[in-house]
Amino acid sequence: MKLSYVRDLEQEGAEFWLRRVGWEPSEVAKMIAQKNEPEKTGYVVDIGGGHGREALWLAEQGFVSILVEPNKYSLRYARKRAKNKGLNVYLMNATLPYLPLCSGTVDVVDFYWTLHQIPDEYKLASLKEIYRILKRHGTLYSTSFGYWEGHTMPSSIYPVAEKGTFLSLHVSAGFKPVGKIEERSDSIVSYEKFWYGMFQKNLRWR
Repeated sequence: MKLSYVRDLEQEGAEFWLRRVGWEPSEVAKMIAQKNEPEKTGYVVDIGGGHGREALWLAEQGFVSILVEPNKYSLRYARKRAKNKGLNVYLMNATLPYLPLCSGTVDVVDFYWTLHQIPDEYKLASLKEIYRILKRHGTLYSTSFGYWEGHTMPSSIYPVAEKGTFLSLHVSAGFKPVGKIEERSDSIVSYEKFWYGMFQKNLRWR
């Protein structure tokens, strides 16, 4: 079954996101590089990573990097840049909650600013799919918009308004938090507030 909730004007969306964030990795990608050694880490999967700013940067750091993205125009940007920079990055055109990856094969999932792009009715199933592909002791780095301070979000965003809801979604999918759930602000647009959490499988849960 193929499921896609990518809205119309995919090309405009890809161009907007490239202008919005460029190629600089997020603080989460930098944390992944700090906490994991490339030679001791298997697959690192960037889910919903747009044009690949995280996946390509992680590949530059020596990680075996996979970009999973439903927008074909974003993947074209990623493919072109990877070729120009001589980077070996796996590119997959796919959409949660169905990923073409084997169960228990992924060490790290970078799920940066993707959960709030997924309609609420698919959020839990999407997190369960991430649970499926992660190894027993794999790690999920997850973020989602909570609210925009003094601003209204567009209707294309499905935020997780409460910190407790963000945590509960992950716990219901079989994860346990590693450390506290944090509220963070975007480094470029400070009014954009989002939740951040690092998670691992709760092996006692299933």
